[in-house]
Order: sequence, then C-alpha cells, then structure tokens
Amino acid sequence: MSRKKKKPTASPRRQRTAAGSTNPRNTSPRNPQHQGRSKLTYARYLWAVVTALIIAALLFEATMIMCIGLGVYMLSYFEWTGLWFLVGGYILACLPAAFGMLIATGQFWRSLTHALWIGFLYGALGFLFLDQIIAAL
Repeated sequence: MSRKKKKPTASPRRQRTAAGSTNPRNTSPRNPQHQGRSKLTYARYLWAVVTALIIAALLFEATMIMCIGLGVYMLSYFEWTGLWFLVGGYILACLPAAFGMLIATGQFWRSLTHALWIGFLYGALGFLFLDQIIAAL
C-alpha cells in the first residue's frame, strides 16, 4: 500500500493576496500608483475650479446678473415675460458649475444635477450681492 504524497497547496491567505483582492498594500498611500492617481485627481479638481471660475467671471457673470435683475424688475410690474429672463439667468448660473464638475468627475448626469443646485445658490447670492447690496451702497 503506497501512499501518494499530496502536493502542498498555498494557504488561503496567499491565494487571496495573489489575486490582489485583499492585498492591503494595493491601497497604501505609500504605493507609487496610488500617489500618482491622487495627484492626477487633485490636478483634475484644480483644473475644474480654474475652468469654472474663468467661465463664470469672463463670460457669464455680468449677463447672469443683468438677466436675473431684469427678470425680477419685470416681475415686480407683473410682466410675465420676466420669467424668461430669470430662466436665462439661472441657466447662465448653472453653466460654470456644470463644466467644472464635468471636468472634475467625468460623470455627466451627476455634474448636471449638482450644477442645478449650485447654479441656484450662485445666481441667488450673486443677484443679492451684486445687484441689491452694492446698488444700495
């Protein structure tokens, strides 16, 4: 009766780490691949902020404030076409955030939905500060 020798198998821990699924070294901040990814991510966020600020400041800020201000003025006299100016100003307020978030995340729908909220805040605060508060001074 001869006994066959069994092949030594790798331990379950070694099998898991060989597949790379549970290797803790892959997510370490000291890993050069991880550092390169995080630097690239920060660079994309920085580029997105710069792009959004340039678009907002150079192209849309004055037009956005004019559209929102004119829309509010027309609605105060019950001119309902002022709603179109409000909508146009709101769209102009949403565009810089949409472009910036699209560059930063690369996700179209997420950028669009977040830009709607950011545009509302940006338009409302810009109108209150630039058209109302500064005009009162």
